[in-house]
Amino acid sequence: MSNAYTVLWNSDRIKIARKHGLIGRSIDFLFGGPHTTQPSFIKAGVKAGEIVYPVSVREGAIHILSQIRVRAIVTVDDFIAEHPDLYPPEERHGRRAFEILDRGVELHPWLRALNWTGSDHVLLAERSTPFSLDTVLPPEMLTRLTFRFNKADWPVSGVAESRLTTTVGLQGIHRLSFSSAWEFASLFPA
Repeated sequence: MSNAYTVLWNSDRIKIARKHGLIGRSIDFLFGGPHTTQPSFIKAGVKAGEIVYPVSVREGAIHILSQIRVRAIVTVDDFIAEHPDLYPPEERHGRRAFEILDRGVELHPWLRALNWTGSDHVLLAERSTPFSLDTVLPPEMLTRLTFRFNKADWPVSGVAESRLTTTVGLQGIHRLSFSSAWEFASLFPA
């Protein structure tokens, strides 16, 4: 099994996704950057062929929004150049990448759910399950949830009585332990 990672989405991103009809659609790309609200897939070591699970937390439960197999990670400039439907050439002239991304959000407000804050790279999906709020990590799996750090498995912090009491332990991008990766995958039958 390839490595699998989680990336936390806040409730505001979920509201934007709902408002603009992303529920039920595949996630074709995810932006990464230097901020905790949009962390770096590159620094986390994510590679092509691996799995990323965007997650959110509501009422102490982890909602797994999608299962995404990574095709590649590209620069923002390359992504913009390859997507004239999102970033028309006439909107790019004389602007820096961050300005072009912001203009893209103005033209296509649904992009804000994916491009939350400063971005410096984009993860491209090979495939993605539809974006959904219905896949909830069962309480017994939450109590066993572990991340892999420096060749050791560590439990997620803030779990009490089979509920998550804080999102601090989920902030950033975290590699799932092998056992937790199997459990996440089991929630997405092939």
